[in-house]
Amino acid sequence: MTSADPGIAARALSSGAQAGTAPLAAPRARWRRWAVAQLSLEERARSGFALFPIAMMVAAVLVYRGPVRPDVPSVAMLAVCALALVSPWVHARPLRTAGIVLLGLAAGLAACHVELARTRTTVFSGEATVRLTGTVVRREQDERGRYRYLLDVSHTERPVLSRPPERVRIVVSSRHEPLAIGARYMGLVRLRPPAGPAFPGAHDFAFGAYFDGLGAYGFSLGAPESGGELRDPTFADRVATLRLTMSERIREALPGPTGAVAAALVTGDRAGIPDDINEDLRITGLAHVLSISGFHMALVAGFFMLATRLGLAAVAPLALHWPVKKIAALVALAGTGFYFLLAGDNAATERSFVMIAVMLGAILFDRPALTLRNVCVAAVVVIAFTPHAVVTATFQMSFAATAALIGAYGAYARWRVRRGRPTRGWLDPRAIAAFVSGAAVSSLIAGGATAPFAIHHFQRGAPFSLIANVLVTPIFSLAVMPLGMISALSMPFGLHAWPLAAMGWGLDLVFATAGWLADALPDYPTGRMSGTALLCFSAAILILSFSASAFRWAALAPAALGLVLFRPGPPPELLIFESGREVAVLDAGGAIRSLRPRPAAFVWDQWRRAYPGSPPEKGEADRAEADAPSTAGGQGSAAAIDATDAFRCENGICHARTRTGIVVGWSDDYETLDELCRTSEVAIMARAVRARRCDAGGGQLVTLRTLRRTGSLAVSRGPDGAVVLEPSVPAVPQEWNRHRLAPWPERWRRDGDGPAPSDGSTARDPANAETP
Repeated sequence: MTSADPGIAARALSSGAQAGTAPLAAPRARWRRWAVAQLSLEERARSGFALFPIAMMVAAVLVYRGPVRPDVPSVAMLAVCALALVSPWVHARPLRTAGIVLLGLAAGLAACHVELARTRTTVFSGEATVRLTGTVVRREQDERGRYRYLLDVSHTERPVLSRPPERVRIVVSSRHEPLAIGARYMGLVRLRPPAGPAFPGAHDFAFGAYFDGLGAYGFSLGAPESGGELRDPTFADRVATLRLTMSERIREALPGPTGAVAAALVTGDRAGIPDDINEDLRITGLAHVLSISGFHMALVAGFFMLATRLGLAAVAPLALHWPVKKIAALVALAGTGFYFLLAGDNAATERSFVMIAVMLGAILFDRPALTLRNVCVAAVVVIAFTPHAVVTATFQMSFAATAALIGAYGAYARWRVRRGRPTRGWLDPRAIAAFVSGAAVSSLIAGGATAPFAIHHFQRGAPFSLIANVLVTPIFSLAVMPLGMISALSMPFGLHAWPLAAMGWGLDLVFATAGWLADALPDYPTGRMSGTALLCFSAAILILSFSASAFRWAALAPAALGLVLFRPGPPPELLIFESGREVAVLDAGGAIRSLRPRPAAFVWDQWRRAYPGSPPEKGEADRAEADAPSTAGGQGSAAAIDATDAFRCENGICHARTRTGIVVGWSDDYETLDELCRTSEVAIMARAVRARRCDAGGGQLVTLRTLRRTGSLAVSRGPDGAVVLEPSVPAVPQEWNRHRLAPWPERWRRDGDGPAPSDGSTARDPANAETP
């Protein structure tokens, strides 16, 4: 037997190895070629630019919702590193991409620090009855005939507040001659700060009020007095007067709910819209039609642009020699600018105008308008000036819907080019069918993009909004909004009655459709969504919207993870609102049992949406509430007498037992404090007593003073068996909650006593004190 030639053996082994690896190498090569091709598509589409505004959004979320806030030196170091990575000397694509992300983070963090530094709103501390003098900035009238005044506060007296807010909103129920814009307001009012979250993770009304400059809500105790002559009108006063005049003329031509909604669409005055119409539109997913946002701005811009182009095209010399499209875009920009001035005193309208202005500006410079790049530019502008908007529902839903629609339109356009689909005329039946199906698909895309944010912020999914939007959107787009614009343009000539009448017919049809759908289709609350799930769904929406290649299918991973992490955890056993008068236990079946038989609707509605153990029953909550969200949760101390079956009341103390056996006690009589502590694991004293802990017994004491620091509480039993109280406000409050650290009850001085000391040690009026 002879041995084999070593060379032959080596060649045989080599060929065998190549044969074994060939089946693996070929797929890897194909995957590499596929990945390179997809990256090439993304590069041609310039998708990387979207990383900059997305990074700015992440920075805003980190500052306003994150546990840690980077300081200014850290932001400066981050900016230096980012600039180094995007410098001309760096050619590696991954490094430059990382530089864009870091630069966006630095820009977003810097914008947040600048905004926090320039916002100096004084949020009112506690509650007080005071004589207030101020200047009327805005006036509205609600569906019950009450007037709402937005006032710039000049001074307070009897008593003089130590920390008066700069701007307040007052509801006046007494009959009086309405005060004009710029008039002096003098009267006795009851002031209170904006409400905090109703439970941990809920919406904080103090956040938006702080950045809007609104320091307190209140109601008038009697009719206000006028202070004589008006101040010299400012530009803002003239715009507010014009808005008020137009709203009154619209309501004169269209009385009732129809006129209230018409005024809201034309001037942004939503005060007179009845609650039942608001509720029907919310249930059916049509609430967006009442808030002047991107939908309305797009319709207004389209109206002016189409009317201008048709008018110029009808004159042959102009159509042949003038840039008709650019002129139409300029007119549309002016028209939307006027609409913005008229109704733009809210953040959603401002952001929508920026978006439309960027798109119309693109037309003026011969660039395509409906592109994701323009969406990114508009987002950068908005975040640069109002970064806090990133964590609000209006920005998130508006940006998600716009990006998803434009991204889907771009993908469909690229698909048509690849397939070589012909363009059909408007009267072609297939074109009409495509238009109808396109409207339905657009509603589906927008609804899907906004659904995670609606569930997270409002605990509403509106699963049948597709049907409602397909039925109602054409009415709004083709009739209601164009007629509203015609009525506004014809109002100076007194010719607004007939377009308003036609607009009213369209609105009545919308109300009828929304009411029918709200009654026919169920809409139960969805419950809470975890913040982690919202981040996952947001990532999926961004990938789907901004990816121009097959990489968009990567969105399935975060979407699936969001579904897995949807619920934030088991519900608490006890909820305590910061007023101390709204208390509820959650039983083993998830049903909420309130302390009072008729809890305050403002709080109860939020609890029932977040913890929907059973379908809500109409008329369950007390809706005789103040219009403004505030810390007041109810009236009087009758809760201890008229408690529900979940609470047993005796000798001024109400007791309940949670599903794991936590004994809860509640009272609003400070003389029962010792007995309350002896008989309760969680003792709730709805008074501002100075005690910080229970001396008798081992229970945890909750008072109005502790609730003021912690906000509303969610109580549960921890893994070790201890009772855990989860606060709504962090131990170190953010800027919009720092009023909770001020002296309380509100300290003040009487006229002639001199300046109030900074420590709030002056005497206080017993009529305003909450408790001994």
